[in-house]
Amino acid sequence: MEAASLHWEDESWLDVFPKCKLPWSNVGVHWRPCSPENPPVLSKTVGNPRDALSPKAAEMAPTRNLQSWKRSSVVGAGLQNMGNTCYVNAALQCLTYTPPLASYMLSQQHSKTCQMQTFCILCMMQIHITQALLHHGDIIQPLKELFTGFHRNKQEDAHEFLMFIVDAMQQACLHGYKQLDERSKDTTLIRQIFGGYWRSQIKCLHCHRVSNTLEPYLDIILDIQVAKSVTHALELLVKPEKLDGDNSYYCSFCLKKVPASKTLTLHSSAKVLILVLKRFSDFTGNKLEKAVQYPEHLDMQQYLSQQNAGPLGYLLYAVLVHAGWSCHNGHYFCYIKAGNSQWFKMDDANVTACDVSSALNQRAYVLFYIQKSALEKDSGSVCLEMP
Repeated sequence: MEAASLHWEDESWLDVFPKCKLPWSNVGVHWRPCSPENPPVLSKTVGNPRDALSPKAAEMAPTRNLQSWKRSSVVGAGLQNMGNTCYVNAALQCLTYTPPLASYMLSQQHSKTCQMQTFCILCMMQIHITQALLHHGDIIQPLKELFTGFHRNKQEDAHEFLMFIVDAMQQACLHGYKQLDERSKDTTLIRQIFGGYWRSQIKCLHCHRVSNTLEPYLDIILDIQVAKSVTHALELLVKPEKLDGDNSYYCSFCLKKVPASKTLTLHSSAKVLILVLKRFSDFTGNKLEKAVQYPEHLDMQQYLSQQNAGPLGYLLYAVLVHAGWSCHNGHYFCYIKAGNSQWFKMDDANVTACDVSSALNQRAYVLFYIQKSALEKDSGSVCLEMP
């Protein structure tokens, strides 16, 4: 979870951020069918015209996608293991088949406008995703620049690497901008895809005043020690917690420590959810090897701060799996859903077609869901459009 947070005592300030959606109206990524007569267009917004990934971008208009995301029958390349780099391969494949990220990278827009004078993680990801998706049946090597600083001959944590890449892309989007507030940071493509907000609400049980804090997130960690399913873990996450005894809450109105209740809910839910099942011990690295059920279709409405809206449906599109007994060893692979809705097992260089039941019957480590509203049924292909 990112360090910055917003705090206030007055409930009305919750309207500062849009509920149940991300700020796609500022720099939005929308799905619609593509055709020669209906090319992707990025229309004007107020701000810097250099980079459509950056805050308040403007006038960036790729004339075509280099390749349609939804393809008729093929999947992309397998990835060569460079020496215990299965954690790299599994994480990169899950990102490669994240529809809005893949669509943007295939448009080649970033490289046309990049102002970085040295290494750029976004340029590297654009190269990798483009090569991976356009080389059906081939085996390619992941760019070494993507995992500089990580070991090539030693097992590392796939989730740690995944979030390193996501965070690095977010920082690259912000390059050259100083003293941005959280709302400006929300306008980057990475925050629009993966970003949401938690609302932490504490209610004093003595004076009944309420304190609210918003905290941004890019992934959601789920405790599975007790939970038997992802939905159960989410229920436990938003279950009210009583603060009393040594854990009492200091109320700024009562001016003393008092009993209180604390509730964590989703103020806004990301377009793409990265759900991490906490399988590894923080101290020993030992793995919690237990079956945790997860659905193909997930409704996040019941976990939102506001309960007066309709269903908020998500669709599973990638499953990252660790096989082994510790984070220090074992093997990583993943299952992904290609643009034609066919599922594939991606195990380093091996790419094998499978059905959804195979993807749903794994001891998953990281799950990737996309909002159903972000996908057009039977749209043929997908491209970016700015409103």
